[in-house]
Amino acid sequence: MIYKTYLEKAELNHKILFNGKNTTLEKVLTSNKDYFNKKPFSLLGINPSTKIEKGTTININTAILYLAPDTMVSSKTICPNAKRNGCSNDCLASSGRLGMINGQLAQIRRTLYYLYHNEAFMIQLQNEIDKGYKKYKDTFAVRLNGTSDLNFSKLIANNPSITFYDYSKLRNMIVKNKNKNHHYTFSGSMYSDYSRNELKKAIEGGLNIAIAFNTKETKLDTLQIPKNKLEDFDKTDVRFKDKKGAIGYLKRKGSSIKTRAKENKIDNHFFVTQSNIKEFNKIIEKGVN
Repeated sequence: MIYKTYLEKAELNHKILFNGKNTTLEKVLTSNKDYFNKKPFSLLGINPSTKIEKGTTININTAILYLAPDTMVSSKTICPNAKRNGCSNDCLASSGRLGMINGQLAQIRRTLYYLYHNEAFMIQLQNEIDKGYKKYKDTFAVRLNGTSDLNFSKLIANNPSITFYDYSKLRNMIVKNKNKNHHYTFSGSMYSDYSRNELKKAIEGGLNIAIAFNTKETKLDTLQIPKNKLEDFDKTDVRFKDKKGAIGYLKRKGSSIKTRAKENKIDNHFFVTQSNIKEFNKIIEKGVN
């Protein structure tokens, strides 16, 4: 039984934030036993969100894998650079439908399956990719790191006819990528000296780059996005269609104007804020000239 394996192998005392409350993995498992023992269940969602669905306007159907990010279900992170980039607290895994109870449970279940039934996980993942490609043919694309930053290079190499794309904070992994059918966009951050230096190196290396701004561009938002320097990456999620070296902005998802106003005063933040935008503009100057 899948559930029994989790009780035997998972870190049951691991503390997690679930449904807005601090609890343990064991309590989440035992309170939802039938859910975690249920099979079959899907790993991939096709056009599962408003933004992903925008790709259909240019005839692209994206299958995306959402796992529980960073160390949500285990001390072993699935987002190796999350802490140094400050994205754990602002991960999209906690926004929109993903942040609802069913969305959180689904992410946890897939991640436990990945960690403790990896061989079966990879077989099922390949089967779902095959099914999607059979249905959508050349309009089909796959994003395996919706809320993770894992290396799926072997699987991708085994599927040369399919387009894969991801955002990643692992610049070295992007540079070393040898799969021509895998398009990476470096995910920039203004959180730390390390992340800012990585952003500089990504620009110098001519990588495609996305960076999120602490604004939704409402009438009450004061932070101005330098749109004359950046491309709008909120139009679609189809990053593999971007020109080489493109640098684009993303607006913050799932936040209140009160939160954004408060956090605009923070210099070391995952987002570009009112406090760090001058330095950000200096950093990207080389990339837009």
